[in-house]
Amino acid sequence: MSQPHWPSPSAPPREPSFRMSSRRLGVYVLFASLAVLFLATLVGYFVTRADSANWRGATTPAPPAGLWLSTLLALAISAALESARRAARSNRLAALPGRLRLGMVLALAFLAVQAVNWYSLHGVAFGNDQPAHVVVGFYLLTGLHAAHVIGGFVPLGIVLNGAVAREYSSSRHEGVSLCAEYWHFLAVVWLVLFATLELFG
Repeated sequence: MSQPHWPSPSAPPREPSFRMSSRRLGVYVLFASLAVLFLATLVGYFVTRADSANWRGATTPAPPAGLWLSTLLALAISAALESARRAARSNRLAALPGRLRLGMVLALAFLAVQAVNWYSLHGVAFGNDQPAHVVVGFYLLTGLHAAHVIGGFVPLGIVLNGAVAREYSSSRHEGVSLCAEYWHFLAVVWLVLFATLELFG
């Protein structure tokens, strides 16, 4: 009968199979914090909706049709950044800067479309009989999201500079990956906000 094999007392401790860098952990903590912020904003939205006697009047317009274009752009940004991450993973470094620039252009287009959406409701929101849903349900939710889109240009710009300098490779691309995950997070948040505005706005 074979004897069981016991590890030597002098052997080094076994490394854990799951390891996370401090930078990735910090980004995930950021995601959790932002999720709580957006959730609190949505709760405030529904509380205001329930308490408002003038949530949707006869002259209150529907949410702008441009929100559909904003949704397509949010998904396109996410797809462009995921394509950039895959390019880095497969060492297609020549394609990486172009895909990051595409994501940046799409993000600018998203903000431009949002500006048009905001302007389309400007007269209603700041009229004498301003409906509560315009102030709370539209400007607050979409404005909070847009602020984080603007903030996303900082990591995107840093990663783009690194890509141009060829700082990434298939074995060293955490910055690209985390940047892509941030924009994926914003896309998911936008889908939730869009569904909320379309179904309950």
